[in-house]
Amino acid sequence: MKSEGTQETKVEKIGKPEKVVYVDLSHPIADGDRPYFGDPPTVITQWSTLDTDHFRLKQMSFGSHSSTHMDSPSHLVAEGRSLDSYDPSSFFHEAYVLDVKGAPCIGIDQISIIPDGVTAALFYTGWQDRWNSEQYFDDPPLLTEEAATLLLERGIRLFGFDSSSCDLMASERLPIHHLILSYEGLIVENLNNLDRILGRTVSLVALPLLLEDSDGAPTRVVASFKA
Repeated sequence: MKSEGTQETKVEKIGKPEKVVYVDLSHPIADGDRPYFGDPPTVITQWSTLDTDHFRLKQMSFGSHSSTHMDSPSHLVAEGRSLDSYDPSSFFHEAYVLDVKGAPCIGIDQISIIPDGVTAALFYTGWQDRWNSEQYFDDPPLLTEEAATLLLERGIRLFGFDSSSCDLMASERLPIHHLILSYEGLIVENLNNLDRILGRTVSLVALPLLLEDSDGAPTRVVASFKA
């Protein structure tokens, strides 16, 4: 029973604001990076310096599929879309990060835990730790055609890998590339730091360089989640 003149007040506990964690999933483009077999080398030189020119400027030469990069249908399909023709919304996704390190392949059983509603799937094979070594070009666990088809039918439109290819290195047919690109999906290769976000659904931004009529382009990829 409350006495006359007193008031009850509700004290609402204000929680700590949620922290947003950002994880860079890109390898930097560096002079001397090992290119995919037959691709142009990456060469970065100092063109101007503060001592001689009063400003710094670098000259850069590399292929459109250097370092962390995105493949568009134009990469392999005669009349395929070029990367610059995609709406910017194509580069923003909710993505699930799947741990497949040590798996013989990435099949139906492995992808079964990818939740509904995401539009991108990222695959951690452990190959990121081999970056710029000869072993990096060994075959990692690969996505099967059956699993890729199921994910495409579920609405996945961006596929990301921490390896140099989503097909066998010796393959000339490149069936997984062709399958994904036939849906006008996008492929990101040479991802990094996926071990920091395993088993999470993250907000993903994957912004390729805006190159005219591009078959692909180096891409800055950043994941974020609320801690």
